[in-house]
Amino acid sequence: MSVENKIQAATSQNSRLLAILSETDYAPPALDQHKRYIGDLQNEIQKLDNHIQSLEANRAKELKEHEKYRDSNMKRFAYKLSGKTDKFQARASKEEREYFDALQDEHRAKETRADLSHRLAEANTARSDLERASTTHRLAQTDLAALYASIFDGPTPGFPDEDAKERSAGAALQRYHDLRARTEAEGQAVRILDAAQGKMRGALASMGEAASYSRMDMFGGGTMADMMERSALGRAETLVAQCQTQVAQAQRMSAGVRGLPPVDIARGSLMSDVFFDNVFTDMAFHDKIKQSMGELQRAAGVLAQQVDEARQRCAGLERELDVVAMALEESRSALQEAREVAFEQVLGGRGGGV
Repeated sequence: MSVENKIQAATSQNSRLLAILSETDYAPPALDQHKRYIGDLQNEIQKLDNHIQSLEANRAKELKEHEKYRDSNMKRFAYKLSGKTDKFQARASKEEREYFDALQDEHRAKETRADLSHRLAEANTARSDLERASTTHRLAQTDLAALYASIFDGPTPGFPDEDAKERSAGAALQRYHDLRARTEAEGQAVRILDAAQGKMRGALASMGEAASYSRMDMFGGGTMADMMERSALGRAETLVAQCQTQVAQAQRMSAGVRGLPPVDIARGSLMSDVFFDNVFTDMAFHDKIKQSMGELQRAAGVLAQQVDEARQRCAGLERELDVVAMALEESRSALQEAREVAFEQVLGGRGGGV
């Protein structure tokens, strides 16, 4: 092969590999961030599995105590004889509340676990594309190194300009990777917060339903209104728990994310809703629902602000990344020009041996 053809082939291969690197520069830092996200999900699922085991054991214990007290006719009779029926009713209400609280805690945790599992499955699917792009990037780097090894024999002291431009391009690439990693993390936080906001909207809608059923209950809605009210409150509590889990995960992705204020969703009681139901208990519980709605609305406001701030941070990093990416391309172009000169000198026998 003639010297001219060798120079042309080397230059063409160099350009092709640099183009591949430019197209896939995003992949290694994006994959690292995505692996971090997947690891965080797996860790949350493991912790939740342990928590669910504890909740299942507690629910079983509360069920036994609830059934034991509910079915204790002798105790009921003894309290009746002693004139302490109010004490029995209070105890029965306590046992019933503790059991249904345990049942609801377990259900909420399992719903949150199902949500995390769905997100993990989606993340694993997206990981495959990033792994392919990262592999392409790594192979291009390997081929580029092999290209120069085949042309330059060891160090190239005869080409200080090429060495300087190589160091400059390497530094530019490192700056790009570091900033890309930060941008990916902030973008991940935005996506998580967006999903959390969806849960928050669902919780607000469910609380609105609960308040509506509660008003209906105060005006004689009966057992059906009680049950619909309780169902809506249960949905709201589950969605709030999932929202808080996602916000906590976004905090681990970005130091700029803050936690939400506490939200205590009112819980009904079968004993008070059915056995001791009256307008006074209905009004008292309606007030609790309104208090929960107020707490939820405050949390929704904080979350909306968090989403806006995270988007602004992400947009700022993306603008900065555009500048850094342009500087990287310029440094690579300068390096390519320096190497083309070096190719001509080495392959032409004017600046060293092959």
